[in-house]
Amino acid sequence: MDDQLLYTYYHWGPFLFQTKITLEECQMLLAEGKKCRNKPNDHRDQLAGHLSEEYRLIYSKKLTSWFQKYLKAYMEGYEKWRGTPQLNPPSSLEVSSMWINYMKRNEFNPPHNHNGDLSFVAYPDVPTEITEENKLYKGTTIGPGGISWFYGDRNPQYLDEVRKMPQTRDLFIFPSSLKHWVYPFRSEVERVSVSGNIKFNYKGTL
Repeated sequence: MDDQLLYTYYHWGPFLFQTKITLEECQMLLAEGKKCRNKPNDHRDQLAGHLSEEYRLIYSKKLTSWFQKYLKAYMEGYEKWRGTPQLNPPSSLEVSSMWINYMKRNEFNPPHNHNGDLSFVAYPDVPTEITEENKLYKGTTIGPGGISWFYGDRNPQYLDEVRKMPQTRDLFIFPSSLKHWVYPFRSEVERVSVSGNIKFNYKGTL
């Protein structure tokens, strides 16, 4: 009998985190977004998206508190995934900017990255029409309404891209420098997502 082969392998590249937010949090985000859906909060000049409606979210206690448990879960997951302690971990994390996207037919986000240390995107409302359209897609990408993150050089031996078709309640957190893009859809509906950037704070700094 052959001896059992012993081996190990290493996690490589960025840490991409996915979880589910609650339906109550979805409703809160939609309600807060509705308050900000007006011209003075137009945020398109700060963003890469080809969308007609992207608005800066006005900070409130609701918007600054709901996200903290997910940031904690991200950092705990990152430590487990990393496998070795960070030399200088942040002492705290804070949301530095947040905006809401109302994505319509044929709109899209080209390949881009964000400012800050981490970024996130939450999906409080994904119409079923987009999901059904995606199921009918024939092709080699994620298809209509999908989101794709990609890292490093293209090579068939690398895991260099993660593709997801978002559903209502999905939340993704990832390094702000990680390039990603969002595919257009053709359904006559509106999909709502909330995005933001997160800043690391370190001991002895403001």
